[in-house]
Amino acid sequence: KVIIFVNVLDRNHKPYISDFRGQLKMHLEKLYQKEKVNVYAAAEVEGFLVDGVNAEQEYKEKKFKLISTGGYYHSLPLDRLRQFIDKAAEAQRAMGFKNEKDHPEVAPSQFEMNFSYSDALRACDNIQLYKLVCRQVANSMDMTATFLPKPFVGINGSGMHVNISLSKNGKNTFYNAKG
Repeated sequence: KVIIFVNVLDRNHKPYISDFRGQLKMHLEKLYQKEKVNVYAAAEVEGFLVDGVNAEQEYKEKKFKLISTGGYYHSLPLDRLRQFIDKAAEAQRAMGFKNEKDHPEVAPSQFEMNFSYSDALRACDNIQLYKLVCRQVANSMDMTATFLPKPFVGINGSGMHVNISLSKNGKNTFYNAKG
């Protein structure tokens, strides 16, 4: 398979105003030109694994069915959630992701996989690719990976924490030798 990330242009060959990726690229370039600042990011993306293929599209008829009762410490090696996490992390590493963590999250059937810092534009591309890979791996296992913010009442929802680092002239602007 081939995946291509592109810049969408308007008729005047300017970044299309509704292309969020293009807008981010433009703002990052302006920040570098004006301030010589590079922006790096790393995301911690959470999702839920539910039983059945196309569970989001069939929600009205079937509702979501959790595939594990776990949390951080309730996922055994042969558990469906753990198998999914291992397969998705392996696929991501094969695509060049530098995975830092992959584990069950707090809520039942919830997962989180983190990959290392990269420039902000690449990090955003990786988030989209991460979600696509998770959905495809889940589908191959007769499940659905969903990134809905709050798919279940009474348990934690999904989140995405983004860690940001700014660099000017190769030095971390958040660092202060005096603390």
